Amino acid sequence: MYFDAKLWAMTQGIRLRILFCALLGVMGLAAGIARFALHGQFLARLFAGASAQDLWPPLAGAAAAILLRGALEHALNTLANRNAARIQENLRARLYDKIVELGPAWFGGQRTGGVMLAVIDGVEQLQVFFGRYLPQLFVAACAPVMIFAFIAWWDWPVALVLLIAALITLALPLLSHQGNRVAARERQQAFKAFGEEFLDAMQGLPTLKAFGQSRSLGERLAGRARTLSDNTFRVLGREVSTRFLTDLGITLGAAAALATGAWRVSHGDMSLAALLVVLMAGTEIFRPLRDLRSVMHSGMVGQSAAGAVHDLLAATSSAPQGAAAESGVRRADGGLSINVKDVKFS
Repeated sequence: MYFDAKLWAMTQGIRLRILFCALLGVMGLAAGIARFALHGQFLARLFAGASAQDLWPPLAGAAAAILLRGALEHALNTLANRNAARIQENLRARLYDKIVELGPAWFGGQRTGGVMLAVIDGVEQLQVFFGRYLPQLFVAACAPVMIFAFIAWWDWPVALVLLIAALITLALPLLSHQGNRVAARERQQAFKAFGEEFLDAMQGLPTLKAFGQSRSLGERLAGRARTLSDNTFRVLGREVSTRFLTDLGITLGAAAALATGAWRVSHGDMSLAALLVVLMAGTEIFRPLRDLRSVMHSGMVGQSAAGAVHDLLAATSSAPQGAAAESGVRRADGGLSINVKDVKFS
């Protein structure tokens, strides 16, 4: 999993709201599990030849769970977007204050494109990280416990199989974590280099044309673009391999749980109704892990983009600081006389 303590420090003042988003996600997970469990109950009663009057309660409960799940998802998305916007607003304010503090002397030794990417693109790429990735990370961490608690009510051996599968599915992406971080960092550096070169080219077009260097710079830009393209495809390739590991854990876990349940039903250790509930709820049980997989790339990109933001916030200016004492002589009327000597202009 991708978690950065420095990025978490930026959430100061918003953490309770982020935890509330995670709570909404957990409640949505519970509603989804309840929905499929009620579907399983409906099928079990249907196969048992129950009357229409006995079939209505699980269907009504499933409909209520669907409505509740939709309301929780809407509340989660709304609150998550507001949290991300608030964090981004605070972060931009800090960056602008830092830019003013550094002053023109510091910018004289920096390339404008890199600073602009940190202030604009770097902050924008953190939106999904703060808004969706962090809450979903907490939900996915709670999912294995909820899986075991729910399925154990029906059959604990099948619940144990699902718990082990969920933990393995969470751990599998860690196998490629370091390689993914390196690839994302290289891609971010290539993006920064291309952005710096491109902005300098746009700002200096008249000068480039005057000195006949437009073709030379165009070739250099093309090289930067190719490097950026190669690094981007490398990151996407690693992301696909990570998704494969997650899908493999989900598929094998569901298959193992179903096989275990079928074996126990055939030996009379588990009822058919319980197996139907497990079968129907299996789709929802691994949903938090699939949702985490879909935003995992954003978490990795957010961490790599935050590097430039951290560097800017940690930068120090080389300009001399102003003296604390007054460099002048007080007159009798309270005014300040400033004397200069050997001052020349040219």
